[in-house]
Amino acid sequence: MKFGDKARFAIEFELDDNHGGSWLFGRFCYWIGGEMVGDYCSGVSLRDVLFQMKYVVGDGGQRTCPKLAVLPPSKIVDLITMSLSELSNEISHFVDNEFLPAKLDVRIPVDTFNSWNIFLVDGDGDSLLMYSRDEHSDVNVVHLLHGEFDTIAVAAYDALDQIYLAQNGARK
Repeated sequence: MKFGDKARFAIEFELDDNHGGSWLFGRFCYWIGGEMVGDYCSGVSLRDVLFQMKYVVGDGGQRTCPKLAVLPPSKIVDLITMSLSELSNEISHFVDNEFLPAKLDVRIPVDTFNSWNIFLVDGDGDSLLMYSRDEHSDVNVVHLLHGEFDTIAVAAYDALDQIYLAQNGARK
């Protein structure tokens, strides 16, 4: 199943024929700017994706940081990475005091994305979806409409949830 536009942002997943019941073994990736982000071929438990994805979906609409969004993408990624690693609090100069930088991390913490950094920052005019293979790679950026990422993430999450419920007799 694919949600979104691969040339901009999309989420793609597929359930294996032998999916292990409620484990939901399959494949999962993001498409960002026409590039596959994530190791789609290695396989993953889509159940684990579903359980971890609820945090990304839950943070939807809460990533507005206009002061941060005007910085160069590599600087934004450095500030977020340093904050998440608790190596620096410099990001506090660009976000509200109560803001949690973890909301900007839209990488689902499963093996498929182990070698990727994926961050989303909503600015005044658009959203910046930034990604890199690791912290030493160049940062790639795709400009999305406000809410575009969240709409696609919710649609994919809901579809995964329906598959999970069908495999577990509507128990959650």
